[in-house]
Amino acid sequence: MTLAAPLKALCDATIFTGDAFVEGHAVLVTDGLVTDIVSSMKVPAHAQKTSYQNKILAPGLIDCQVNGGRNVLFNNTPTAEACIAIALAHLSYGTTRILPTCISDGYEATQRAVIASREARLTYGGILGIHIEGPHLGHDRRGIHKLEYMRHCSEQDLKLYQSEANEIMLITLAPEIVPVDTVKQLCRQGAIVSLGHTSADPSQIEAALDAGATGFTHLYNGMGSLSARSPGPAGSALDDRNSWCSLIADGFHVHESMIRLCLRAKPPGKIFLVSDAMPPSASDAPHAFTLYGEKIRYESGCCVNREGILAGSAI
Repeated sequence: MTLAAPLKALCDATIFTGDAFVEGHAVLVTDGLVTDIVSSMKVPAHAQKTSYQNKILAPGLIDCQVNGGRNVLFNNTPTAEACIAIALAHLSYGTTRILPTCISDGYEATQRAVIASREARLTYGGILGIHIEGPHLGHDRRGIHKLEYMRHCSEQDLKLYQSEANEIMLITLAPEIVPVDTVKQLCRQGAIVSLGHTSADPSQIEAALDAGATGFTHLYNGMGSLSARSPGPAGSALDDRNSWCSLIADGFHVHESMIRLCLRAKPPGKIFLVSDAMPPSASDAPHAFTLYGEKIRYESGCCVNREGILAGSAI
């Protein structure tokens, strides 16, 4: 006979539901899952009560683009141990689930990152899968990504991107580099395809969305500018009603007026924040690090290379 998991009640806190702050209520938890929020007067008598007076309870954050944390970079250390260390660093700041992100690299390095994320998922529930950002990106919009790793999506790559059960396999690619049939194949394999680091025209963007792509990676960044006769990928993203857009709101990547613009343009819920966190993130003693053998400076809260190009965030 299997005993039912005990009911726990988290009491006396201010509860943030995601939409509002609520007083005089309790959060009910069974087997690690929130089952309800009820009035403090209606907490079941058999519940195990814990007081969180003068505390705020909020849902854990989910971050779909985490390159590193606590001075560890996933690309430089593609192991399960590093994956979990990065996740635990961000956990201390309220992020309970992450997609460790592998930046454009060679096939073998990307393969090691995929294996590492899968091994990490076996022992730590905070790892949801993996985000592979590149190397199938537009050369002129690659940003900090290294040109020598830019390539088309091969059969070998496709096999690597085969999603396993309950695994989120998020692939950021440029539709001018990856043909429609390949986008369709990735989606059939269970991958989530997001468009980014691209100069694709509206027809290429539309074709990729029709093929199964469902989102855009870090809106505005790596997409060029919007203009009257050429909306660019960012303009196409804002115009499309069904797709999701991630956004880096660290105070450096996107101007606040552009954040307000995308929130007005997209339907509610279609914009979500990502950190694009690099090693200085979630660290008590952030410092410089190397990417592709190049020193990346940590200055005034942001990460830049010697040319001053943004290299992820430190949020």
